[in-house]
Amino acid sequence: MNEATWLDPGLAAFYAVDTRLQGAEARILAELRPRMGSWSMLDVGVGAGRTTQHFAPVVAEYVGVDISPAMVAQCRRRFTAAPCRFEVADVRELAALGRHRFDFVLFSFNGLDYLAHDDRLRALEQIHAACRPGALFCFSTHNLRALGHLMRLRAQFTRDPAWLWRNLRNWVRWRLRHARHVAQVAAQERDWAIVNDGAHDCRLETYYVRPAAQLAQLEPAFGAVRVFTVAGRELAREELASSEDDWLYFLAEAR
Repeated sequence: MNEATWLDPGLAAFYAVDTRLQGAEARILAELRPRMGSWSMLDVGVGAGRTTQHFAPVVAEYVGVDISPAMVAQCRRRFTAAPCRFEVADVRELAALGRHRFDFVLFSFNGLDYLAHDDRLRALEQIHAACRPGALFCFSTHNLRALGHLMRLRAQFTRDPAWLWRNLRNWVRWRLRHARHVAQVAAQERDWAIVNDGAHDCRLETYYVRPAAQLAQLEPAFGAVRVFTVAGRELAREELASSEDDWLYFLAEAR
């Protein structure tokens, strides 16, 4: 699912422009930084290296992997100094990287959400196998409760005329082709669903999950789970059922 889109060489240049951490990533990095000096880190779905420049300088070993050869080539050109290494790899099969090797695994920008359900569970198993006991795993995922306000028209407006035209054209296409299905899913009591949310000109199918269901997916391999909004506010467990944030960050400890 979605593999052809991610293998598009043109996406590497698109993602290379973004160099900022999201609020949750910045908070988690700030909290963990004092402990990370001796850590081995695996950055899954590294893309064009948005997170590399922030995390690689503070760990002893940094391995970035992506399914896209173009993304990996972009990273290799941009980051040539130790401790960085980049490999083409599929998160559904990480055995070649070694078992129980990493102290911290990051899978940012909802990368987990572009897999089918069984592949998602397989990816979680592979990530756990790559973690040392007690290692931390951080990832973001789309919140199923956000479907009710997905692709709001006002969110498409920007001061850049070229991007405004692109956004509005994509929004109309999404409304005509996919909005009805999204509305139907939003009205149902599902734990998870895969919908077209307009990403990359409606080329991607995206996995959305309720926070409680995501916690269940992490069991029994991961525990001590903390959940953050994209802005970086930590949510109490009683807040999860009512959260309508578009996506959430999870930080979990490998058992």
